[in-house]
Amino acid sequence: MSGNKLKKIVIIGAGGNFGASALEQLLATDAFEITALSRESSTTGFPTHASLTLKRGSYADQSFISSVFTGQDAVLFAMNFMAMADQTKLIEAAAEAGVKWIFPIEYAGDGKNESMMSAVPMSQPKVAARKQIEGLGEKFEGLKWVGIATNPWLEFSLQRGLFGFDIKGRKATIYTAAAPFNSSTLTKAGLGIARPFSLPITNDSTPRASLSHSANDFVYVSSCLISQTSLFASLQKSTSTTKDDWQIKESTIEESIGTNREKMAKGDMRAGAMLTYAYYLGEGKGGNYEGNAKEDRMVLGLEESNLDEIIKKAVGELETEWCSDEITSMS
Repeated sequence: MSGNKLKKIVIIGAGGNFGASALEQLLATDAFEITALSRESSTTGFPTHASLTLKRGSYADQSFISSVFTGQDAVLFAMNFMAMADQTKLIEAAAEAGVKWIFPIEYAGDGKNESMMSAVPMSQPKVAARKQIEGLGEKFEGLKWVGIATNPWLEFSLQRGLFGFDIKGRKATIYTAAAPFNSSTLTKAGLGIARPFSLPITNDSTPRASLSHSANDFVYVSSCLISQTSLFASLQKSTSTTKDDWQIKESTIEESIGTNREKMAKGDMRAGAMLTYAYYLGEGKGGNYEGNAKEDRMVLGLEESNLDEIIKKAVGELETEWCSDEITSMS
C-alpha cells in the first residue's frame, strides 16, 4: 500500500471480457503494480507492460497462491461466473495472506436489491461470497469487499439478443410495462473498476470520495439509463428501419420470468441469463439504480454515454461479422 492509496493489485480472470477491460484501464493509469493470475494450462495472452506481472500456476497449489497474494493490497476477481467455486477458495487464501480489499465477482445488478438477489439463481453465489468475506473480516482485521454493479453490458447484450431484439432477423419481443434500467458498455465497466482503485482509502474532507465509503458496499457504474423503448428507437436509427420493418411480439415481464424458470428446470442455461434480464427490465426488480449511479459518476469522474453512438457501433460490428460470415461461406 502506498500511503493512503492501493498500489499492488492481483487480477484473476484478466483475459476475459470484463477482466481485459479492467486491466486495460488500470494499466492506463500507470499507478499500480498489477499481477495477472492465470491457470498454468491457460493459453491466454496478456499485454506487455512494465507494471504487469504474469503468474501462472495451479489454483489448488496453496503455496503458489499464497506467494502470489502475499504483500498485495487488493484482489480483483474477474472470472467467469462458472468459476465461483474457485473464488471461494481464493478469497480465503487472500485473507490469510493479508489482503485487505477484495473485489468479488459481481458486474451485474444491484446486489442490495432483495428481489433480484433472492429470485435470480446466478445472484445467490455472489451473496454468499460477500458474506464469506464479512465472516473472514471478523478474523482478519480490516478485510473488506467492494462490489461493482454494472448491470447488463450494453453492446454485449444487444448483439446477443438479450434485450429482446434479433437485429439480423428484424424481430422484437416487447415487454409491456417494462421499466427503465441502467446498462454499461464494457469500456465503461472497465473504467468503473479503475476509478475506485484510484480513490484514496480515506478522505476526511470528502468521505464520499474514498474507497472506505464503499467498504462492504457497492459502486454503481452505468453508461446510461435506458429502456426497451429507447433501445428500439435507437436501433431503428442505426439500421435505417421503421417499426413496420420489424416483426413485433408482445409479452410481459412476469410471463418471461415464468417461462424461463420452467426452461431452467429442464437444464436450459440460456434461460438463466434471460431470467436475469427479465429482472433488469422489470419495475422495482433491481435494474434501475440511477440515483446511486449519478452520485458515483460524480465521484469517479465518469460521463454519461450517448446511447445512439453505442448502438450504432454495436450494430456496425454485427454487420461486419455478418459480411465476414457470408464471404467465408462462399469461399
